[in-house]
Amino acid sequence: MQRKLLLPLIMTLQTAMPAYAADNDIVARMGDIALTVQDARLLIEQNSVNAQSPEALERLIRTEVIRRSLAREARSQSFDKKPEVASRMQRAAEQTLVAAYMNERARPPRDFPSEELIKQAYEANKAGFTTLPQYHVSQIYVPGTDKAALRKAEDLRAQVGKKGEFEEIARKFSQHAASAAKGGDMGWLSEKDLVPSIRKPLSELKKGEVSEPVAGSDGYHVLRLTDVRKSEVLPLEKVRPLLVQNLRARKAAELEAAYLDSLVAKTPVAVNGISLSELVKK
Repeated sequence: MQRKLLLPLIMTLQTAMPAYAADNDIVARMGDIALTVQDARLLIEQNSVNAQSPEALERLIRTEVIRRSLAREARSQSFDKKPEVASRMQRAAEQTLVAAYMNERARPPRDFPSEELIKQAYEANKAGFTTLPQYHVSQIYVPGTDKAALRKAEDLRAQVGKKGEFEEIARKFSQHAASAAKGGDMGWLSEKDLVPSIRKPLSELKKGEVSEPVAGSDGYHVLRLTDVRKSEVLPLEKVRPLLVQNLRARKAAELEAAYLDSLVAKTPVAVNGISLSELVKK
């Protein structure tokens, strides 16, 4: 898959290269600095980049080539020999080494977690896998919070009651332009996205019913409930990948902590309190 994605990117980048640089194994070149297909594959693996997006891949590759060019320039001027820079480079290298080493040490077994553990985690976290109710709502909106605005909203509600033409009335009189253009249709709204003043009266409507004017923060809403999606618990199979990911991450953290504890138990860390106090004073 990566090879297929990289090929058109190679073609794109090679149009900006000199003729001598045309090489199917070269993805990008900046002077005599070249990035190969294998380099690009490693970059994809090491970075959170959308491998399905040629644009994202090209940005990543261009950035890497420029980074390598700057690194060479810095070395040519002996920046890597400066004590403070050399120290930071050594620490960064050690951090990379330690991270890779601990990632290997703390990696859970391939067959972890077991099916039983997955089911237990699912049962224990069902509340987190429960969707909130959603409402398909239409509205007629009247701006203003005074009595005149209320009377206008009540009049429009009465017209809906007499004519039953909610969409037509919304198109003509609703002052919320986006929904008015669609006959008042607001689409599907999650319960969490509704302000309390709207949520309660809406939840009390039956499908097809129209509310009395509901006071909002800056106007009145005549609401129609078109449909409802009730709250439901997502099935295990739908959340299985997330459960496995979280359980493996938790197990890895436990294995890492246990390994570090055993390491310190074998060779305790001794801190010189006097020297530490001197550092604090400085």
